Amino acid sequence: MKYFGTDGIRGEYGGQYVNEKFFEGLGAAVSEHLRRKFPQKTPKIASAGDTRFSSELLKSAFCKGVRGAEIEDFGCVPTPALAFGVLRRKADFGVMITASHNPFTDNGIKFFDESARKASDEAQTEIENLFDSKIEPRGGAAKIVKVDMRSAYTEKMSSLLPAGFLSGVKIALDCANGATSAISGAVLRNLGAEVVEIGVCPDGKNINNNIGSEHPEALCALVREIGAHVGLAHDGDGDRLVVCDENGVKIAGECVMGLIALDAKRAGTLSGGAIVTTVQSNIGMDESLKAEGVGVLRSGVGDRLVMRKMLENSCNIGGENSGHYIFMDVSPCGDGLAAAVKLLATVLRRKMKFSEMSGVVKLYPSVSKAVKVARKIPIGETKNLSKCLEECAAKLGGRGRTLVRYSGTENKIRLLVEGADAKANAECMAELLKCVDLDLQ
Repeated sequence: MKYFGTDGIRGEYGGQYVNEKFFEGLGAAVSEHLRRKFPQKTPKIASAGDTRFSSELLKSAFCKGVRGAEIEDFGCVPTPALAFGVLRRKADFGVMITASHNPFTDNGIKFFDESARKASDEAQTEIENLFDSKIEPRGGAAKIVKVDMRSAYTEKMSSLLPAGFLSGVKIALDCANGATSAISGAVLRNLGAEVVEIGVCPDGKNINNNIGSEHPEALCALVREIGAHVGLAHDGDGDRLVVCDENGVKIAGECVMGLIALDAKRAGTLSGGAIVTTVQSNIGMDESLKAEGVGVLRSGVGDRLVMRKMLENSCNIGGENSGHYIFMDVSPCGDGLAAAVKLLATVLRRKMKFSEMSGVVKLYPSVSKAVKVARKIPIGETKNLSKCLEECAAKLGGRGRTLVRYSGTENKIRLLVEGADAKANAECMAELLKCVDLDLQ
């Protein structure tokens, strides 16, 4: 697609695709898309944004471009709260202004359909084409009504466990100065936990600033300082969860997802006999889960693709090792707070420490890097990198793999080497980095 990446449109605020004029044009394109999809009624659009100073500006610009529709503005709430609101308010479309885990200088937009699922490739392609055609949508300016979705979402998430279920649990919480700042702590306290928070003072420019799921060092230090049982971190728009144990050690996303899946299998609530994850997740998880009768299906990278495969295979649990987790009994959207509640309930029921999770879901040693590139040449057409990948495959043998892909939202290439031999992994990564420098810089 021309404008959309793996998770909506994203880029530097004020740049080519993330500015008020562009977003106003998107509003017009979405209006026509909805008119064609729902010709017999006035469509309803739900909108929200995160804590970036530019989010309100871009949201206002998008709404200015909308014609012939109603807009319910949820204000500043997490992405999963926007998805929840689409269903609760029976909206026909959802619009979230956010750049997720990116710095405040970036922003973007995510679209949701009437089922609160990420907009399909077909819908996004049509919106792109309508945008390029500069179509003038029919109807008058949108009527905008403000709706308090923060309270409704907080109430919903507080109902996922019995009152007082988390009594005696001490939690270190990092909200990344993002959209969960006034929500996650309140929910966990409602469930009985003692919560010590950081990253809950957004000022429009400090979202994800050396804090949150992409920078868990501060959270890990807080866990050790206060003697917490666990540390939980979100990203700026709240659709991710990163966890560290009682020792302040980060827990792999595969262990989080895998443990919750095993608990669901034990409880008889796992649908489809499997979970869905991406090609990025550690293959050691597959071995651990299959030993307990849980299958692992894989999709391309991006929670939209995870969701698609979940629907195809009637699975109710899926996610990415980066911290996106989808639980269909809660929401068809990745939800960091739902993942936190699910994990806390699982660990308490098993009467285990968080540091023991890696003993249940065992992973292969791996090394990963994300490197900025000057150009994105198809991997198969690179002179040195393609050859190096073949050599690494031979070196790792049947108990390892390499995965190389370009980021869909940034000018980066992501490299993964995974296998039973940690030394071989490191040697392969060193060679891959040299080839990236030769071919792509």
